Amino acid sequence: MSLQLIQTGKYSRVHYDPDQDAFIKTFTPNTRDKWRYRLGIRRYPGHNFRHVARRLEALGISTPKILSAERYRLVTANIHGVALHDVIGNDARLQHRFVEILVTLCRNRIHCRGLHTNNFLVADGDIVAIDLDAYKAPRFFHYSRREFIDCLSRSLKGKEGFLFRNFLERLDTSEHRSQR
Repeated sequence: MSLQLIQTGKYSRVHYDPDQDAFIKTFTPNTRDKWRYRLGIRRYPGHNFRHVARRLEALGISTPKILSAERYRLVTANIHGVALHDVIGNDARLQHRFVEILVTLCRNRIHCRGLHTNNFLVADGDIVAIDLDAYKAPRFFHYSRREFIDCLSRSLKGKEGFLFRNFLERLDTSEHRSQR
């Protein structure tokens, strides 16, 4: 069988390989980003995915199984999940777990501009973070907590606005506990 094109982005393409039951993401970064990779300012996208996956797994956040991670190519096993966006609305357990994931990311200074529910899947009742190449776990500097919260407020709007409010409440509650 041949590869099936699933998604085309500004700097990447995702194909599904039915023979491997896997997704293949290829990256075509702009010249400026290529220099950042070469100079070691940023990790190559495939390597960044692997790095972030390891960090998230260590924090108890599920990620796709990586079959191969090269500089500009990534292969992950099919999760066989459904978009969190489609099931979170009426599931208090998933809502609570998602907010806990967001609090964990914020506390550990792992930044992503796309922390919306379409970038997470649910498989066997577990929330799985996807699109990890977009996450930033910087080596040299860290994004501020304020920037994390601002980006999250833009990601969780409309019907999902209650998740942002729950995140703020949970973050505030947990910080008051840790100060005692």
